[in-house]
Amino acid sequence: MRLLDWLKRHFGTEADTDSKTADLQAIFNDPLPRLLLPSQQAYPIVTPAMQPDLAAYQIHCLLSNQDKQRLDALLSNTGFEPEASYGVVFSGVLHHAQGPSHVFLHQYADFAGICVLLISNDIALLQQLIAFKAAPPAPWESFPEVDPDTLGSLQGNIEFWCDTFWRPYWLSISEAERSQYPANWHEFSEFH
Repeated sequence: MRLLDWLKRHFGTEADTDSKTADLQAIFNDPLPRLLLPSQQAYPIVTPAMQPDLAAYQIHCLLSNQDKQRLDALLSNTGFEPEASYGVVFSGVLHHAQGPSHVFLHQYADFAGICVLLISNDIALLQQLIAFKAAPPAPWESFPEVDPDTLGSLQGNIEFWCDTFWRPYWLSISEAERSQYPANWHEFSEFH
């Protein structure tokens, strides 16, 4: 899903989204910082920002509450001023305490964890995010009422969850890590 589509989904009206996109373009308008992205990354995966006019990189992930606390600590340790501990719901720009770097952070609670979109031009932070290694909540936690054996084609929330969060995680882990999941969720993850 493109960043602009995601922003529209979570910020409401097109006018609000256009304003937010313009704000991000004003913040991330310098030349794209050079960052070496490994071909195989741990989850969450750092990619160039999906909006072509943004000179930044992003992660879009679902984190467990514990991993979200680790991310908050990482942001603080790399010099980004905390915004009331980035409560469960937050959307805004974090400024680096000593430099021109920025982080746009949008997060909300869903799927038994915290959904995070983080966009930044801070190379030190991005390098640490490449090595961050986190995991989303298990599928049976995100969807306690769902029997994976009954799922055919996916639609709605479970399709969004699978495409945006679960599949990138599943593809980033080793076969040994995959084998730790129950057989029915392992089969679901291989099929979808």
